[in-house]
Amino acid sequence: MSIKIIGAGFGRTGTFSLKLALEALGFRSCLHMSDFASSHSLSQHWLIELEKEFPDWKSLSDKYEVMLDWPVCIFIEEFFSENPSAKVIFTERNFDDWYSSMSNTIFPALYWANHVDYERASYFIKIVKKYIIDKTFANDFSKDHARIIYHSHISKIKEIIPKDNILFFNVKDGWEPLCSFLCCDMPNSEFPNENKAVNFSSMLKKQSKK
Repeated sequence: MSIKIIGAGFGRTGTFSLKLALEALGFRSCLHMSDFASSHSLSQHWLIELEKEFPDWKSLSDKYEVMLDWPVCIFIEEFFSENPSAKVIFTERNFDDWYSSMSNTIFPALYWANHVDYERASYFIKIVKKYIIDKTFANDFSKDHARIIYHSHISKIKEIIPKDNILFFNVKDGWEPLCSFLCCDMPNSEFPNENKAVNFSSMLKKQSKK
């Protein structure tokens, strides 16, 4: 199976709502960060593969039509190189709103995960520590640093993805721009609005008990 859609946006930009929307449009096998929390084997496979000098990107993506959120969003260049016909959707959000949301949901969970001993951590927590805390934020969640990371990520995506392959999408805009980009008929239902981050802290702490 080849990837049809790659999500380039960080978590807390509407990635889970996008996942639900794409599933409503008929896309299946949609990978999201939340899936790693519920699958020990998935987290293990990704962690082992990503630690290799030359990861097999195909083995990480060949079961999915759609891949969204962390850790996918920090390996866009690699996954797009393997799937150059894929559509890339960058979920956009005003930086201040995004940082406020992260500060109220994800960052407290990351602070907690930072104090979990790496060798004793579950594979999911190891992914969080290596690819969100370290690789994305360099263990610095301050607003000034996060602003640099956030806008640098946007600039990088614009550099590596051809304009015809990418949609910069705010989930508040609903079905029209998404369906137009994907050449899909618009559903009669409302666009999904799901706040998955409320469970992120509990997912991490649950993992620590395994």
